[in-house]
Amino acid sequence: MVFENLVAYLLDKYLSDYIENLDTKKLKVDLWSGNVVLENLYLKPNALADLNLPVTISLGYLEKLTLQVPWKNIYTQSTKATIDGLFLLVVPKTEVEYDAKRDEKEQHEAKMKEVYHIEELRKEQEAQKNAKSSDKNNDTFAERMQLQVIRNLELSIRNIHVVYEDKSTKPNHPFAFGFTLNYITLHTTTPDWKPTILKEDTPLIHKLGDLSALSIYWNTDAQSRSGLSRDEALKNLRQRIAVNNQQTPTDISYILRPLNIKARIVLAMKPRQEEFKRPMFDIKVDLDEFSLNINRDQYSDLLDLLEFRDYLSIQTKYIKYHINIGIQEKPSTKRWKFAYEAIVNEEIRPRFECYKWENIKLHLDRCREYRSLHFQELLGKATVEQKQRAQELEKNLDVFNLTYIRRSAEIEAKKKKDQEPKTWWGSVSNWWGGNKPPDNPELDFEKVMSPEEKKKLYDAIGYEGEDTSTSTYPEEFIDIDLAIQLNLLDVNVWSKINENDAQFRVIARAAIPDTNLVFKRRPATSAIAVFVDLGSFQVFGIATDLKQSDFSNDNRPVLAQPVSRSLSTSNQQKLLQVEFETNPLDKSSDYRVKVVSQSLEIKYNAQTINKLAECFEQDTQRNLQGVKQAAYSTYTDVKHRSYILMKHNVEKIKVLDIDIDLQSSYFLLPENGVYRDGAAAICMDFGHLTLKRSTKPSQNGEQATSLKEAK
Repeated sequence: MVFENLVAYLLDKYLSDYIENLDTKKLKVDLWSGNVVLENLYLKPNALADLNLPVTISLGYLEKLTLQVPWKNIYTQSTKATIDGLFLLVVPKTEVEYDAKRDEKEQHEAKMKEVYHIEELRKEQEAQKNAKSSDKNNDTFAERMQLQVIRNLELSIRNIHVVYEDKSTKPNHPFAFGFTLNYITLHTTTPDWKPTILKEDTPLIHKLGDLSALSIYWNTDAQSRSGLSRDEALKNLRQRIAVNNQQTPTDISYILRPLNIKARIVLAMKPRQEEFKRPMFDIKVDLDEFSLNINRDQYSDLLDLLEFRDYLSIQTKYIKYHINIGIQEKPSTKRWKFAYEAIVNEEIRPRFECYKWENIKLHLDRCREYRSLHFQELLGKATVEQKQRAQELEKNLDVFNLTYIRRSAEIEAKKKKDQEPKTWWGSVSNWWGGNKPPDNPELDFEKVMSPEEKKKLYDAIGYEGEDTSTSTYPEEFIDIDLAIQLNLLDVNVWSKINENDAQFRVIARAAIPDTNLVFKRRPATSAIAVFVDLGSFQVFGIATDLKQSDFSNDNRPVLAQPVSRSLSTSNQQKLLQVEFETNPLDKSSDYRVKVVSQSLEIKYNAQTINKLAECFEQDTQRNLQGVKQAAYSTYTDVKHRSYILMKHNVEKIKVLDIDIDLQSSYFLLPENGVYRDGAAAICMDFGHLTLKRSTKPSQNGEQATSLKEAK
């Protein structure tokens, strides 16, 4: 019964936060039968409250959710999860008619969600402290559980469309941006990657993941769907989902064109039986063409949205005072009344009233009453009226007081429970019944399992207690082997070449073919290795023949390319190779870094550079102070963390193996701004940089370091 309760807890925890009018009782009944089917569900307007953005869901619809769980054979048969049709229409909060009751309810839910989050973090920290003596054992158990979940999971997600529409930022030029997904699936296959149904326990599990037509778009001067009926809006959202890179809606301006990804996963359920010859997770990911695009209008809309974001947050906070002003008032009178109400209620009254004795006493009485009610709820003795009263008190208390009071009541309730005599029936009823305290079974479900359930679980996931600790793994054993291959990374900048042009054209394109990334982990020594290869790099300018396709590179000047390509040599080496490894197997160093790059030829093209400057030039002065502050705060945080990390590494690292070889690149500045064969040009050579730090100690006992300046 442990896993049934855990799954029920997770479904109730997450679905009830996002789904309107969810029948949790029927959900649990369906779950016990092993077949949950939820259809035609509507999402709550505040389902995105965790993002802390001034937005709300104007239309949220989940067409179908299916969950099939084989409880009788939970450890051997597949669990199937299917989502078909998820549509979200998100708008700024200021575009939705203000409702005082709804706003109060959303604020209360957001406040309590923050309180629950703080409590969960505290419980996780306590669980980690209590399990310090067996950290490796617990980590191994968690990894095995994750492996088992992936082994038995059959996943299918189809027809996803999430869009944000904004009519407030630019009233005369509304815009919309969002993402669509045709489908994503995860299925069990045979060794030759054909779909199959796993009926017996095998040492190797093959999984095939397929993601089809993931796209991101940004439409300028977009037609709003807010004025459409619910059925018409849903139909419109469904029709705008791209099927593949060729079959795309004509009225969509893509930032990321439809992307297809295939992942082949081989799971070694019991690597010890395989003599550690195979990694536990062997993952190969293939990406087709990763095509990014941006045009002048999209860039302008993005700057306006960043500027308007702070204004939206302020407007959301004060809109309730603007609504309460009479419609018949003069505009000037309305503005003065609005300013008065906002300043008095948000700045002046709170400062004066918090020092009045009657308000202090009222606050203390609320705290005492809430503590008493929450204490009764923890003991499972609270009535319906008491729970309703507790919710009313929660609306008048802040996050700090709620967290402190609930923790105090929890400590007292724990002491009282420890003093009470324990019975077998009490333990069962606390777990099964509805009067149990709101503990998190995610943190301790292993502890409440019976010996029989533990044995079943351990046999299924290949967990044998301390013997499976990572400390007993061979040092050379790789548990994660991830390889990502990107066939082509394509970045395009679109703008009008002439002022009278009706359409945008590609003014610059960067292409990076044959990119590979490999990540490996060796758990015995907590070592990782990362390898990155870039096959080539080319930048193209404005085409000399404007009649050709925007996606063709013919008749385009080459602004940057490897020297080997410009010389048409047969020896085509990788443009860039990066290797980073910690705790290498030869133990000659603690960190190993190797970077090798080939020469790059860069040419100046005046027409392309001028058009790029025009494209990203601000058409009006914008106040981006909020964005600058956020960027500076992020920079300061990264700087501080980097300093601490570098200081720690300098103190701890004994040997650092560095081998950096950057071949000479050069820049050509042609006469008249356009390069032609034989024309005069200025050539700037950036030189050849070599940086090496040997691992062999020098005669005086210190490590030898050599640095060759540019030649």
